[in-house]
Amino acid sequence: MRTGVTRYGAGDLLAVPALRKDGSRISIEFTVIPFQEETGRMAGIAAILRDVSKRFEETKALRKKLAEYERRTISDAAAVSRTASAL
Repeated sequence: MRTGVTRYGAGDLLAVPALRKDGSRISIEFTVIPFQEETGRMAGIAAILRDVSKRFEETKALRKKLAEYERRTISDAAAVSRTASAL
C-alpha cells in the first residue's frame, strides 16, 4: 500500500475462485482501486467483489456442450467423407 501500485491493476476486473466462511467454493470477480491524496501519498484501497458463481457454471456448461457439438460434427464429417470415398 505504501507505493500506491497494485499488481492487480487499477480498476481491472479479475476473476478468481474463493471460499465462503462455511467452506463452500464460489467464483468471484473483483476490482481493486487505490486512492491517493493530492500529494500522491496512498490514502487507501477499495475492493469491490461480486459472486459470479451462477454465470461461471452456466459458461462452463455451455463450453462443455460446444465441445461435444464440435466433437460430433468432426465425427460426422469424417463419416461422410469415408462414405463419399467408398462410392
